[in-house]
Amino acid sequence: MSKRLKQFLFGIWGVLLIPLITPILEKWLEENVASDPNGTPTTVFPNAMATTVFNSLLAVGQQRWFKFALVFLTGIIIGVSLEWLNRKSDERKAFELRSLGIKFRSLSDNIKIRTASAGWPDNVRDLRPAILSAFISAKKYDLWVPNEHVYQLPDASFLCEYFRCVGMLLEDGHFDRANSEALSWKPFLDKVKLP
Repeated sequence: MSKRLKQFLFGIWGVLLIPLITPILEKWLEENVASDPNGTPTTVFPNAMATTVFNSLLAVGQQRWFKFALVFLTGIIIGVSLEWLNRKSDERKAFELRSLGIKFRSLSDNIKIRTASAGWPDNVRDLRPAILSAFISAKKYDLWVPNEHVYQLPDASFLCEYFRCVGMLLEDGHFDRANSEALSWKPFLDKVKLP
């Protein structure tokens, strides 16, 4: 929905709220503005025109068509607001998944550098908190992640490639494909005989 149309709808809705707040405004003016110094209320509106305007607004607020228009427009406003919130939530989720993809790719690169030297899994001991954090974030979005058995594999190639493949898809915004790719690694880890 265009920005101008939203502003127009909110403007109309605001105008429709005026007859509803008129009694409240009238009471407030009566108590705070139109009382003499002793606190006794005086005539609310000494001006006959102001009294006529307030009475007209009160009368409009009692009309059937007005109540229908207000309820109808309130429904539209709620729908537009929910749609906007949903879109913002989707944008935030997409940003977080792309960030997770960047984290996955970074972990893949770091693990690949470490595997040049011997000593898996001890050579990535300092990366384990980052790996665990990435796994927790991925689970939050229902992505399959390897369990602790990944550290019992003979080398880091499984974990390195998992992070690279899934991370690349997440970074590119292919979230459904990333989920499928992550799940495709599960049978491989299940088949591996652990020492």
